[in-house]
Amino acid sequence: MDPYDDAELTHHIIARISDFFYEYHLRIFETCQGLIDTAQVTDDFGSQTGLLISPETFHTFYRPQMQRFIDLCHSFGIKVFHHDDGAIRPLLPDLVEVGIDILNPIQTQCPGMEMEGLKRDFGQYICFHGAIDNQDVLPFRSPEEVRAEVRHAIDALASDGTGYILAPCHNLQAVTPVDNIIAMYDEAHNYGKF
Repeated sequence: MDPYDDAELTHHIIARISDFFYEYHLRIFETCQGLIDTAQVTDDFGSQTGLLISPETFHTFYRPQMQRFIDLCHSFGIKVFHHDDGAIRPLLPDLVEVGIDILNPIQTQCPGMEMEGLKRDFGQYICFHGAIDNQDVLPFRSPEEVRAEVRHAIDALASDGTGYILAPCHNLQAVTPVDNIIAMYDEAHNYGKF
């Protein structure tokens, strides 16, 4: 039998790697106790059109390890920042259940990632970070369209006055005009106060 097809061996390898990183982070958190506000427990499970893995694969291989690391963070009073590109809506109930506190980057152009629906269904549990489109709006639209995108994100994701950190949806692309970057932050400063 091919050992790479053996689920038991796979679980063993994942557990060994996870144990190493768990101890590493435990020592960091002990050494820096009270100095760390946020840590990242993350992976990329989504593509532009859907999940990269099945929910079953997530439940079998990823969720137990994520839960372990999230529990470690929370045991030190550390908030968990989770970065996950793409159309990850099917996994959001699980991610909320394992205890993520902040979700990034909110890729709103992907199926299921509409801001109003995310806020409605998950806004009482998590803080959203990102959501300003960096594939079309920021690099290719006018400063006024960028400002409109900022207002929409604030209205949708901070509709109750909480739970949103405005930022680009992932990195600013090299083709993004400086005027659009300034428009994003200026509009956030002027419009985004409660």
